[in-house]
Amino acid sequence: MSPDSRLKSNIFALYLVQGLNYFVSFFTFPFLTLQLGLEGFGIMNLAFSFIQFGVLLTDFGFNLSAVRDLAQVRDNPQAAAHIFWRVTWAKTLLMIASSLILLVLTYTLGNWKEHANVFLCSQLYIVSSVLFPYWYFQGLEKLRACAALSVFTRVVMLGFLLHWISGPQDVALAVILQAAPQILAGLIWWFSGWGAPKPMWVRVELHELKDALRSSWPFFISAISTSLYTYSTTVLLGLFTAPATLQVGLFTAASKLVYIAQGLLGPLLQATYPRIAQLAKHDKPAALQLIRKTLYIQGGAGLVMTLALMLFLPLFSQLSVMFLKPDSNITATFALLMQSQDVMVWLSPVILLGALSLVYGQQTLLVFGFERYFSRVLVAAGLLNVALLCLWVPGSAHGGLRAAQSVLTVEGFIVLAFWWRARKIHAEHGLNLGKNE
Repeated sequence: MSPDSRLKSNIFALYLVQGLNYFVSFFTFPFLTLQLGLEGFGIMNLAFSFIQFGVLLTDFGFNLSAVRDLAQVRDNPQAAAHIFWRVTWAKTLLMIASSLILLVLTYTLGNWKEHANVFLCSQLYIVSSVLFPYWYFQGLEKLRACAALSVFTRVVMLGFLLHWISGPQDVALAVILQAAPQILAGLIWWFSGWGAPKPMWVRVELHELKDALRSSWPFFISAISTSLYTYSTTVLLGLFTAPATLQVGLFTAASKLVYIAQGLLGPLLQATYPRIAQLAKHDKPAALQLIRKTLYIQGGAGLVMTLALMLFLPLFSQLSVMFLKPDSNITATFALLMQSQDVMVWLSPVILLGALSLVYGQQTLLVFGFERYFSRVLVAAGLLNVALLCLWVPGSAHGGLRAAQSVLTVEGFIVLAFWWRARKIHAEHGLNLGKNE
């Protein structure tokens, strides 16, 4: 299969998975909202937001650094195997450390201790991030096989979720069943090697683990900084507002829909990132051409989805109330979204800004070796978000709205900072690029 055919095939497969995820979300989002209640739904998402710090520590930026490194040596089985085992052992040690830290916090902090079963079950997300090496599939551009595993395990667990979740008492079980698909996919791959052959065994020395952590450090700092304006927004909103679960629930309801729409761009990024990384090492003009194509596609799609969400959601919400049964899942979901309509208006442009920042940041700065600049921008963005939340949210009766305004401000800052450096990269290689065109 030619490189272009493989890229198109991977993009198509990932969009099939994304379509399945949205199909599943169409059922699970209203289902969990109704079955768990707004408070239970808020607790579940609060635990999810906290546990992401453990996932971030375990991933340590390898989902970017290891994918880039693997994509550049994937034709060398020995080098690819070395990267795989070095990253796998490093992630395993980080998983143990993050799990122990979160275990102590669960029985120390009041809010965590009150819902200890939910927070403990959430640690399965940390295990799944190690057990299923998605980064390995991505670096090898074996995303079709990865998509097939995801489809199978997600469908299996959806049936159990719809059958077993029946009320607010099942919050912990809902967490388990949502983390289970990735764990099951990982077990299938480790026992069968299906889709992406398991690499040969390579002995890894301790100093190599240290080198892996050191080289991925800027990516880890970037991920932590990103969490300061994503997951930590929910956390700080829960700390600063009252009633906390209501504001968290309203903000989550709006952000869920926005990030679902933004997720439509994910398959394109996941498929093109390793390809751009490989081209950036061997054929820079070709890499820049591919980056420009993704800019037009992702930017255009982001703009369309932003406008659609801002303009048409209120119409759909009103129609659902007029023509559907009052107690239907869809009507209840739109009623919840209508309560957070103001929040959603402010969050909708995040779709477009996020699309642009992915092109200028991950697909340009990282593959051309500007990870330190990338990291510094995200550190500044994370601190800016925390500062804005501390200024705007405490004492406000509209904490969810203020949080949305903060996220939008930070996303705008990121796009401008990434664009400022990325345009210089394109200018530096503009002459060569023009000759190829």
